[in-house]
Amino acid sequence: MTSRQRLITALKNEQPDHVPVAPDLFEMIPIRLSNRPSWETFVYSDPPIWKARCDAASHFGVDAFVLDWIPQPTDGKKAVVFRSDEKIIVRDFSEDEKGIHWSKFVVIYELNEPSAWVKAKTIGLPETHDNYEIVKPNYTKTGKEYFNEAKEYVGEKGVFAPTIFLPCIICDQKEILRYYDEPETVKKEIQAAGEFMMKTAKTILEYKPDVLLIGNSGLMIFNPPPIFRELVFEWLVKVTKLAKEHGVLTHLHCCGPEKYLVETAANETDLNGIEPLEIPPAGDCILKEIKDLFGDKIALKGNLHTTEVMLRGTPEIVETACKRAIDDAAEGGGFILSTGDQTPRDTPDENILIMKKIAETYGKY
Repeated sequence: MTSRQRLITALKNEQPDHVPVAPDLFEMIPIRLSNRPSWETFVYSDPPIWKARCDAASHFGVDAFVLDWIPQPTDGKKAVVFRSDEKIIVRDFSEDEKGIHWSKFVVIYELNEPSAWVKAKTIGLPETHDNYEIVKPNYTKTGKEYFNEAKEYVGEKGVFAPTIFLPCIICDQKEILRYYDEPETVKKEIQAAGEFMMKTAKTILEYKPDVLLIGNSGLMIFNPPPIFRELVFEWLVKVTKLAKEHGVLTHLHCCGPEKYLVETAANETDLNGIEPLEIPPAGDCILKEIKDLFGDKIALKGNLHTTEVMLRGTPEIVETACKRAIDDAAEGGGFILSTGDQTPRDTPDENILIMKKIAETYGKY
């Protein structure tokens, strides 16, 4: 089997030739391998993000699970509002007859660290900017053209998964307080965001991807079960149903507590796969238990501990953890060996390579 065939088979909850192995290579490892400032890839698309992620997977010979947000021609603009040798700060903005409208949020990019998404005022930035540099990316394709080139590049090395976001309360304490103070206003905002998400999903599904990824990091932290049920659940039902009607697999990323989400998705939606199934205390998933309870309904991807195993562990520790994960979740298929969130930047190469070795040998069906 090719890597693409292997991943698709597992996401269909079927049994491939061996357990696929796709550690989360979202930002930090591609940055380290490029030996260049992070913003060259993640802001200026030099190279495009999807290429950096795919190349990182190829470097280690693992199955490439490449996610990316597809830029559209109608997207707003970006500007660098702060620059030094060590970091840049980027802020979205739009323009109309009334002037420039700046996003409340900024993204901080440091030389070789993961990006940080924060409210502008929390780091002392003004509401507007007089001096800024409009971002002019090296790679300018958008929409279907962007998707086609990325999918072709990934090819049989893995899957290219365009990404959407469920509408939800974002990870901000003031926003969850606002939900209680202004519930009807928040519900209207979630409704509008959900409708926009569905419109985006429809556009992407017309491209015919192998997988549609729903990327909501830390979703259940600020959207615990009662809030999730009221605000988010209907949109997960709708988008997974829509994808199923288009013959496209769906996969969800939610780091942090996730057991309730696994149960809900497996029993009440058309979601095909879920990750990263973090263990306590950061998460609440015990892989064997999750497999026993829900593995007949949903594919699982995870869940080696990113710091104690991947970053600080010896190759022997990683090998033991890989074998345990395979023992716990690989029976019958429907399992992708991965990390319990993003692989840390300084993870020894040997620890990633041992994942590949164990998946191909101990994980052989």
